[in-house]
Amino acid sequence: MTPLRRRKHRPCVLIRARLSLAAALIAFGGCEVAQVPPQPSRPNKVVMGYYRTSNRAVLDHAGIEYQYLTHIAHAFAWPDASGNLVVPAGYLYPELNAAAHANDVKMIASLGGWGNCAGFPGMASTAANRARFIGQLVDFCKAKAYDGVDIDWEFVSNETEKADFVLFIEALGAAFKAQSPPLLLTAAVPSDNYYGRWIDYERLADDFDFIGFMTYDYHGAWSDHSGPNSPLYTPSWDACGSLDGTFTYGRGRQVPLAKLLVGLAFFGRSFDCGAMNKPFTASRGWDYSEVMDLPSSGWARVWDGQAQVPYMRRTDGGLVISYDDMSSIGLKCQYVKDKASAGVIIWELGSDRRSGNSELLEVVGRSFGARPAAK
Repeated sequence: MTPLRRRKHRPCVLIRARLSLAAALIAFGGCEVAQVPPQPSRPNKVVMGYYRTSNRAVLDHAGIEYQYLTHIAHAFAWPDASGNLVVPAGYLYPELNAAAHANDVKMIASLGGWGNCAGFPGMASTAANRARFIGQLVDFCKAKAYDGVDIDWEFVSNETEKADFVLFIEALGAAFKAQSPPLLLTAAVPSDNYYGRWIDYERLADDFDFIGFMTYDYHGAWSDHSGPNSPLYTPSWDACGSLDGTFTYGRGRQVPLAKLLVGLAFFGRSFDCGAMNKPFTASRGWDYSEVMDLPSSGWARVWDGQAQVPYMRRTDGGLVISYDDMSSIGLKCQYVKDKASAGVIIWELGSDRRSGNSELLEVVGRSFGARPAAK
């Protein structure tokens, strides 16, 4: 048999010659190198935005910037005391579910929320009521194209409810894992130990896919002094907590990093006083878009270097508004990356809408590596 000739060196010579020729052409302007546009990408962290159908006049399903989201928590349905699922009129929004799924975003039915939780204790109090509710949830998710549920019981508040909550979540988690594909189970939970003491995180962490701490509303109408709505760090003069303090608390309660979400507020709170850490008589919520639309005359933006969030101060001394802007949201996203936490929850989608853009949501998505398709 005649040996094959070795020819490996000849193509290499040709390749080097072609590369040299290409380099020469570029150097002398003989050709142009096409710029490849960046490819679209998804967030590399969980970005779960809460959406209320009642807010659809501000932001409907066609206006949501899905490329910056991984999950939508659809607020709110709830249980009654007998364990029946209550789906209020106007809640269902099949166009939203379809659009989310078309954009590879999970749809979660959020249950409870402030003012909707009176039925939780009764539902969780007996095995029959728990089984009824869990069965209805499984059927609802399958029939209405939801990928799971978010439990927002505000709040579990005594030892009896704590024990019942454990039984409910363990049974719900087992039922959801038995589905094909498994349904997701998440929770929105308080930011500190006042109500958090009634949640057995150490026992239940395995049952949840994600646990989202509501790291906002540290100050409001319920406070005895003005202060930041959602501080990243706790100011030296305050004892009401911060995102960093809640994160440390959650880790101490054995919530795994891979499941721990922190809250981002697309809203702020005002106080009718001239500065932070002052007594006040009235407080109310403000959407980010409302704060940003304040007239430049008569208002001054102040950066709180300790809390790492801004506030707006009326120059006549009559009002301050603590809120989050693009700078503070960016810092919080960097905190999530630095801590290797799972991601964020957002209250709420649409509150940052200005001139047809979701300004804060874009900061979140881009902070976590999301890039939209080139237009």
